[in-house]
Amino acid sequence: MKLRRLTSKPRGVLRDMNLLLSLILFDPEPRLMTAGAAVFLSGLALHFWSKGCLVRNWVVTSCGPYRLVRHPFYLANFLIDFGVCLISTNPWLTVLYVAGFLLVYLPTIRKEEQNLVGAHGDAYTKYAHRVPALLPYRLHAIFGPLDFAWSNILREKELSRILRLLAIPSYFAMLCALVHETPRDPTARVTMLCVSAAWALLLNTSSVAVRKYERARRLGSGATT
Repeated sequence: MKLRRLTSKPRGVLRDMNLLLSLILFDPEPRLMTAGAAVFLSGLALHFWSKGCLVRNWVVTSCGPYRLVRHPFYLANFLIDFGVCLISTNPWLTVLYVAGFLLVYLPTIRKEEQNLVGAHGDAYTKYAHRVPALLPYRLHAIFGPLDFAWSNILREKELSRILRLLAIPSYFAMLCALVHETPRDPTARVTMLCVSAAWALLLNTSSVAVRKYERARRLGSGATT
């Protein structure tokens, strides 16, 4: 079963391994943790925006963040996981993750683009010539409407995923209090531990509840069509 997941869902395996190693190698350093949190949150925002604009299979989505890059969702994944690497403050893990990202995502992007050309023909080819794949060097394209729709979020099951990802910084906060004795004041450590554990529990419980709602909504819409 694990081997099947490795071959069928390598992106998920990459994220899980990156998070696990980041927690194991975590060594608190305030400046890197702050920078990592900023990168992580920017990735979450891009993740959410991308799925709020995506209209899968019907048209070539070129609005919102798709004005900047053809694969904003994958760029968001990179920022999220790269932010986690920075929070861990381990430079070797950061280098290893970048190599793993290229190894896993470049073949995925190549295959996906072949499918998109097959599905949309010249419309996607022209879009690909105009917009870069992952590096957003056309930054002026960010200025424009958000083109965001909640119906897209619900269809893409994005809300449950975002809630689960938002819990990640709480795990590092718990490690700070339990393992690294940061902050030094015992009362502050206990407070940090309790608050971060409660926040992680709330987010993960909410993610499960939302995922059940998304599944029920999907089954309900399928029954009415």
